[in-house]
Amino acid sequence: MATAQGGSWLPPLPESFDLSKQSIAVPNSAEEGYTPIYRNSAVPYLETTETYYDVFNIGREKSHDRPFLGWRAFDTAKGTFAAEYSWITYDEVEERRTAIGSGLANLASSGALGIQLPQTHWTVGIWCQNRPEWQIIDLANVAHTRQTVSLYDTYDDASAIYVLDHSEAKVVFTTTSHISTLLSARDQLPHLRAIILLDLTPGAVLPETELSRQQLARQWAASKDVLLLTFDEVLASGRKNPVAHSPPKDSSEIASFCYTSGTTGKPKGGLVANHQLALASACTPLIGFASSQDELQISYLPLAHIYERFLETVMMRMGARIGYFSGDVTRLLEDAQCLKPTLFPGVPRVFNRIASQIQFQMEGTSFKSKLLKRAVDAKVYYHDIDGSVDHAFWDRLVFKKVKALLGGNVKAIVSGSAPLRPDVLKLLRVCFGVDFREGYGSTENTGCCTIMMPGDKNLGSVGPPQPGQEIRLKDCPELGYRATDKPWPRGELLHRGQTRFPGYYKDPEKTKETVDEGGWLHTGDVAAYDDQGRIRIVDRVKNLVKLAQGEYVAIENVEQVLSANKFTAQTWLYGDSFQAHLVAVAVPDPETFAPLASSILGKTIAPTDISALAQACDDPKVVKAVLAEYTKTARAAKLAGYEFIKALKLRVEPFSIENGLLTPTFKMKRPEAKKALIKELDALYAQEPAETSSKL
Repeated sequence: MATAQGGSWLPPLPESFDLSKQSIAVPNSAEEGYTPIYRNSAVPYLETTETYYDVFNIGREKSHDRPFLGWRAFDTAKGTFAAEYSWITYDEVEERRTAIGSGLANLASSGALGIQLPQTHWTVGIWCQNRPEWQIIDLANVAHTRQTVSLYDTYDDASAIYVLDHSEAKVVFTTTSHISTLLSARDQLPHLRAIILLDLTPGAVLPETELSRQQLARQWAASKDVLLLTFDEVLASGRKNPVAHSPPKDSSEIASFCYTSGTTGKPKGGLVANHQLALASACTPLIGFASSQDELQISYLPLAHIYERFLETVMMRMGARIGYFSGDVTRLLEDAQCLKPTLFPGVPRVFNRIASQIQFQMEGTSFKSKLLKRAVDAKVYYHDIDGSVDHAFWDRLVFKKVKALLGGNVKAIVSGSAPLRPDVLKLLRVCFGVDFREGYGSTENTGCCTIMMPGDKNLGSVGPPQPGQEIRLKDCPELGYRATDKPWPRGELLHRGQTRFPGYYKDPEKTKETVDEGGWLHTGDVAAYDDQGRIRIVDRVKNLVKLAQGEYVAIENVEQVLSANKFTAQTWLYGDSFQAHLVAVAVPDPETFAPLASSILGKTIAPTDISALAQACDDPKVVKAVLAEYTKTARAAKLAGYEFIKALKLRVEPFSIENGLLTPTFKMKRPEAKKALIKELDALYAQEPAETSSKL
């Protein structure tokens, strides 16, 4: 069995991958109600005794004086970001993480964080956007066997307070934007003893007004029995009085608490053991993804989410670089063009939007539109033959400009966090000419369960299990899914391996529900195991809706398909067990919806005219046209008739974090949406269902 210890040994990167047999069944492992256990065919066995502390040391050993963490410096006087990225090396990060860890140790030994607080095994919170300091703080924590809890910068006050209290955070690193929340809620945060202030922008020179606000904040904190310091002050303390590292003694030590985004209630605190991060960082490069020291990743997905945390740990192990976005997603393309990353991670929400814009351009009548369509058709033709994504003529003539949008150097794109439509993956794969793969994972398995293999042109799966991971399917007889189904076995996806979490913090009952006695994580996802040895996600068990006539609808899966509607930016699909059909509430895409509404209503409506757009959303003729596009999309995807939308409500206000309908990871809070939109749902079901024949 391959065992990684201190980075001294890992199996070599396979020279080739058998795409016809991407996973193998463990002999004699089939049981009644279960499929056999499946493992990756290229690297079936992989275990580690490494810790997260070891992972950084492995990367540093490769890249001592090479750049590690980068950011765009902000010029306070000019109010602009630098065109070039600034960098700190692996050795510089080592020095700073040692100083921050020592500074916190000095606070603990002085009694500032509570009487008799030990040097190890207490919680440090990070509440900010992605930035170099995030990694420095986290690495400082693991060097002293402390636990990190990271909060989404977009958390509402109640969620942030709950997570910090539940995790018993003693210290919180944050920006001035969150100080008021923390100090106002001091009575609800009995464990909080210190707030460490980060500059709003890394490297910024603070104006006098900001320094004055800091002084007022210190006085307010003191009145609440909380010490308020700056990052630089803790850094200086640690440099003056260094303290030796106290790294984890065992890979099972807890490195972090990763809280779920809370789609169905309060966030749950997933425990993240050291071996989870260590193995996740080791296994992905073994299947030819992010396997070079020369990789450069752009970081903009929240580090509070396990997906981004996992990817950055891979970069760290490789001795590669991570460049952080400038804090505003509207500048993301500008950041990418400055950084020129080789790896661009994303989520379906981002990729669907890009694909929708490309498809809209292809449907035009201009010469450029026709040229783009011809170029895409040509590349898709060759992709479907041999999986190729390059074309000497069309890449030079058309797609060079497309690649330049992300900086021009992207070699790989990965999608995770939610299912991605195969047509979107293929379109973006050929347009950007890159290795574009989809992976599958969750908070409960470090985001590292399956990923597509290189060169796989047959889309629709999330690939085989990652190296060292085991998967199997369990019967769901009440939903009609069984391990004996033909042509492919189907059932709830179970996962086991060292990337699986130990359980939920302070919640043994939920842990028992999620991890069985055999060590299998019950993911709650329904999957099929195809004839190439790959996993195809069907839907969440809890999101399967039984309609009045007895048909089951994989609601999120159908929602993903219907999101291809070019006139809408957001689609929320709803089904009721007492009703025989589906309804939807959708938010139009102003750029494409405004021309449609203008042509139907016989007047010009600008994409920026919110009032006119809202009126158009209520017009029956406009609603009918958008519903017709949903029907067209459903037919093209060959959905069953009961999966068609039969009534539609359009609204201008987007589903957002601010109005409580989206989680910080932009997933729909379905229970909250139902409560907020109950009147709209009642009105939709009161209508006569639209005639939408499923026949082509």
